[in-house]
Amino acid sequence: MYENFEERFGSREDILDRVQDVIFPGEIDIEGTGYERGLLDRRIEKYLDKHFDEYINEYGLIRELDIVIYEENFDKLVDTVKEIKEFQADASAKLAALKRRLDRLESEI
Repeated sequence: MYENFEERFGSREDILDRVQDVIFPGEIDIEGTGYERGLLDRRIEKYLDKHFDEYINEYGLIRELDIVIYEENFDKLVDTVKEIKEFQADASAKLAALKRRLDRLESEI
């Protein structure tokens, strides 16, 4: 029977390899990531999909969205600091003008 089988389908190993290639096609390239995963990696990805936020918190990872938010907050802080410096410069100028007026008034008395 094996002789007939091998004549018809080739060797057993060839058939098992073909079946394995159909069921487990090997590595799948995920576009743009450079990451190739095997079909069996799906369990890991399902776990990460369900527990992604916990995973990020546990390992202290930062997402791209977090970086964008941090950059926006940083830009707001820089603008606020600039406004405070301008306010201080204006207040110092007004204080100096008031001091000169006070000195003039005191000298007239």
